[in-house]
Amino acid sequence: MIDQLTSLKPLHPTLYQLASDGTSLDFIFSQCPVCGTVNFPANVPGCSHCGDPLTEAPRLTRPGQGELLEFVTIHVPLIPDMQAPTIAGDIRIADGIVEEGVIGVKDESGLRTGMTLKAIAEVREAQGVYACVFVPMNEEVAT
Repeated sequence: MIDQLTSLKPLHPTLYQLASDGTSLDFIFSQCPVCGTVNFPANVPGCSHCGDPLTEAPRLTRPGQGELLEFVTIHVPLIPDMQAPTIAGDIRIADGIVEEGVIGVKDESGLRTGMTLKAIAEVREAQGVYACVFVPMNEEVAT
């Protein structure tokens, strides 16, 4: 799988990149040079805390993981090519930063709020990319 992923590009290259283990993802943040706040995505037009334009902000990569805040099963495709049912959730990926994400499990039974999720690469070979999917930290899920 590692060789397959390294030949693919990230679906959203400003948000994540393949981690050194070849299956999980690292998120790309920027750090405000004025107040030190971490911002996501890295190309956000200004600091969420002080408003600095972030033109000189360094990029930081951190392991793609977060705390599951809430989740829901979506039974109707909301966008083209969306599989249904799909489980989506709100995930705190850093202090003050909550993102929506797809959770790559078959059903909600193993999920609970407060659990740690990690971001892994989901191969989309037809598109030549990999996407971000979250799975419980202690679970290996075939995607």
